[in-house]
Amino acid sequence: MDTHLTFRRMESTDAIKEYTENKLEKIKKYVQEPLGIHVIFSKERFQYLIEINLSGNGLDLHAEDRNEDLYAAIDLVMDKVEKQLRRLRDKRKNKKSPNHNRSFKVAVLAQDSSEKSPRVIRSKAFIATPLSVTEAMEELEGNSKSFLVFTNAETSRINILYKQEDGNFGLIDPTE
Repeated sequence: MDTHLTFRRMESTDAIKEYTENKLEKIKKYVQEPLGIHVIFSKERFQYLIEINLSGNGLDLHAEDRNEDLYAAIDLVMDKVEKQLRRLRDKRKNKKSPNHNRSFKVAVLAQDSSEKSPRVIRSKAFIATPLSVTEAMEELEGNSKSFLVFTNAETSRINILYKQEDGNFGLIDPTE
C-alpha cells in the first residue's frame, strides 16, 4: 500500500502516524495490492476533520468524518471505509455466478455476390457477465448499443437482450 499522510493546521506526531497506520492495516483483508491511500488530517476550530481517499485496482473510495477527539475521528472514518469496502466486496461476490464470466465469439456473415454461400466478414469476442434481466435492461437503457449479451444470473445461461423499435426489449433465452 502506498500511504500518504497530509496534516493541515495541526502538528504531525509519530503517535498519530502510528495509530493511523495500524488502523489502515485492517483494510488489507478487503483489497489487493497495489492501492494508493491518502489520509488528510485537518483541524477546524474545535473539531478534527479526517478524510481518506483510496484509489487503485479499479477502486475509488472517499470517506470523511469530524469529531472533537482526533482518535475518535480516525476510528469513525475507518469504520466508514471498512463498511464501503465490505459492501463492495459482497457486491462483487454476489454478482459472480457458478459459471463466472463466459466468453464467446460472434461472427457476422455476409453473402458474396459471386458466391452463393455466406462468409465471415467480422467477428468480435464478448464476455458475458452475470446479470439479472432487470439489471441487463437498466444497462442497455443507458447505452447506445442495440443489444446486450449476458449470463442470466437466475438460469446461468447466456441470454441476449435487444432493443425493439417500439422502445420495448426483447429477450433471447436459448433452452438447452
